[in-house]
Amino acid sequence: MTVPPQRPGEITRFDEANSARLGLICVQERIPSDYTRWDHEWTVEDRTARLTCISPSEYGGVPHGLDGDFATTLNLMYLEQGSPDSGEVNTTAYQLLSKSGFPDSGQYYQALQDSLDRLKGATYAASESWRDKRYDRWTTVKFNIIEQIDADTAGGLAFGSGTLLRIRLARPVVQSLRAQYVKPLDMTFVQSLNRSLTRSLYRILDARRYDPVHLSDPVTVLRIPLQQWARECKLLETMPARIKRNLDGAHQELIERGYLRSVTYDGARLNTVIVYEFGDVQVNPPAPEPSLQVIADSPLVEALCREGVVLPVARKLVHQYGDLHVTTRLEAFQALLRSGYAPKKRSALLVDVIKDEAGKYTAVLQELEGVAPEATVPEAAAPAPERPVRAKKAAVTPAAELDELTERMNSEFSALPREEQAARALTQVRMFVGRELREHHLRGLMAAMLSGDADPVEVQREVIRAASELRLPEFAQQLRETHESGGN
Repeated sequence: MTVPPQRPGEITRFDEANSARLGLICVQERIPSDYTRWDHEWTVEDRTARLTCISPSEYGGVPHGLDGDFATTLNLMYLEQGSPDSGEVNTTAYQLLSKSGFPDSGQYYQALQDSLDRLKGATYAASESWRDKRYDRWTTVKFNIIEQIDADTAGGLAFGSGTLLRIRLARPVVQSLRAQYVKPLDMTFVQSLNRSLTRSLYRILDARRYDPVHLSDPVTVLRIPLQQWARECKLLETMPARIKRNLDGAHQELIERGYLRSVTYDGARLNTVIVYEFGDVQVNPPAPEPSLQVIADSPLVEALCREGVVLPVARKLVHQYGDLHVTTRLEAFQALLRSGYAPKKRSALLVDVIKDEAGKYTAVLQELEGVAPEATVPEAAAPAPERPVRAKKAAVTPAAELDELTERMNSEFSALPREEQAARALTQVRMFVGRELREHHLRGLMAAMLSGDADPVEVQREVIRAASELRLPEFAQQLRETHESGGN
């Protein structure tokens, strides 16, 4: 199914605005390995600004292609993990690939490893061009997009699905994210685009629409000298005809998908200006939510939004019912979908599951908590004396349906690769007791699940059972004791 672009005021996910606007990643899919440096100069408030990138040839030249996908995903994961002051993102290679929209295959694990090496190896210098929101000024910074990578590859050299990653992001990027210097990013639309060239062009083009100081409403038409645009995209080619040819495929895809209404050119040769007319902005767009509110949203609110629940409703549900209730009901909703249930509207079903107080979804909740279901018929379904046949059917249906649902859930989860089972279980543990554990406890748990010393299915069930029985402190203590040896 083709995913249409969201209007800017509807987007609920964000990216760091400096990185997006400056176009740190070359949009080209492939470059020669000797393309190891680029420089770009322009004017900011009557001052000359400059951006430089220098990268070793041994890593394949300057960051380009898929590197932009992984850099963006790391920023999003950093926000999802609570924006820690350490600047660290803790994940697995499998989760990083999955969140970036790529398949679980050896080719992409190698691409991920190469990309992280380039993002670690490339050095950027931004002179009078990096916006420091904390002090409301332009400043000069020098950084690597990734400052440090700790990878546990279980004794091998190559990345695999179980590789544990601890990645520390550049301090200037971390400070911008924590100060909420961000712009909207339609990540669902990004991942639906076919080519990395289109995705890279979309990210820098979309960032260019916003005023860099106030990040105000995006423009509907953007005019840029063509050669300047080529430098901003970090293209090797500088001749107008070649610039047009290199970008034509990406332009066409963005037009077909409705993000752009048109791409035209004014002038000739070196005086050519490229004109973008955007198609995703309505005449009177709604005012966007303040960035402070949106960044403060929890991963749970974002999870509801990804299922189609509108942002104000998602916030209200979490505020009214609490994290524990909403998390458990979200699990029940996902279990219903895995069982084969196909609602007319996913978001409506999810809201109903969260709000339900009549016990319509008790069987699913009991299964998630590991509680033996009651094989009794609700009073409302008691058989009428004059219709014994129908009554008999009603009496056996709930237990039969529950058995079938349980079997489907267990079978589907068991069919997943162990790496994905472990990743899902670890996500549940982070959500419920992540603040009570140190990172080495979580890494130890992940390693135990991947090695077979712990069963991901049991880990997931136990954390939900502990939450339902108000035993989360004891559960966290047990994990600390079991995996304390992994600490420093």
